[in-house]
Amino acid sequence: MPRLPAERGQATVLFALAAVAVLSVASLSLDAGRAYVKTQQLKTAADAAALAGGQLLPQDPADAMSTAIATAVANGVPAEDVQAQVNQSGNVITVTTDGGIPYYFASLFGVDRGSFQLTSAVEVGPISQVTGAVPLGVIWNDFSYGHAYLLKDGGGSGSDGNYGPLALGGTGGSNLSQNLQNGYQTALQVGEDVVTEPGNKFGPTIQSGLSARLAAGDGYTYATVPLYSPAVVDVPIIAPPANGRTDTTILGFAAFFLQSVDSQGDVWGVFLNAVESGEFGGGESYGLQAERLIQ
Repeated sequence: MPRLPAERGQATVLFALAAVAVLSVASLSLDAGRAYVKTQQLKTAADAAALAGGQLLPQDPADAMSTAIATAVANGVPAEDVQAQVNQSGNVITVTTDGGIPYYFASLFGVDRGSFQLTSAVEVGPISQVTGAVPLGVIWNDFSYGHAYLLKDGGGSGSDGNYGPLALGGTGGSNLSQNLQNGYQTALQVGEDVVTEPGNKFGPTIQSGLSARLAAGDGYTYATVPLYSPAVVDVPIIAPPANGRTDTTILGFAAFFLQSVDSQGDVWGVFLNAVESGEFGGGESYGLQAERLIQ
């Protein structure tokens, strides 16, 4: 049966209304998509800024905040739209990024602009697990940033037959040299017992193990060396060992910038305050810390 003129007119009106509704939804979806992209940009910048600032905590909160702001700017957020704050304890930095976009289609419904604020926070604390540590067990002695300390005793200066090396993953000079060169690639944890490598290992064992690491530090100082440089070594802080080959306990971890190895087997390094990616734990800090995003 052919449609009456009135029915055809109603269908046209309904089609027009449906088309307007579909176009409105599609247009609003475009604005929503742009808003999502903007919020992701702001969040990414805030995360990067907080992580960069966290690298300087707790020693230098002011520099941590300025570094965070500079990092957010490098990620496309104007400086005036970034706020950074460090808590009173100096172990958490919070970064807030602001931004907005003009709406092209939502303005037809009275919403001209979208404004967004994204926040990220990073906490730093004692690291509980390290992979790639060098096999030198160091006894804590209230180390100070920027000062050089003996990491391994040379001939004649060891105590109870132990001069500093650890037998990680095996014993003997070859194993020790490989672990010095490449780092011990099994994770070590706070509270774990490890075995000492007694006797003064020096000469090729130490020199060949650390020569490439020392060369990587050429041209740097402890204040300028990147933490990822092979010249920066993570070492276990251990309880004082007993006589001879014996178990000792890892109390924590520290980072040092390698300075020298002499013919007698003395190994010197400059103590660093360092923050790295790693397992976050409680307990006492020995200079090497982990950071994590908490917001």
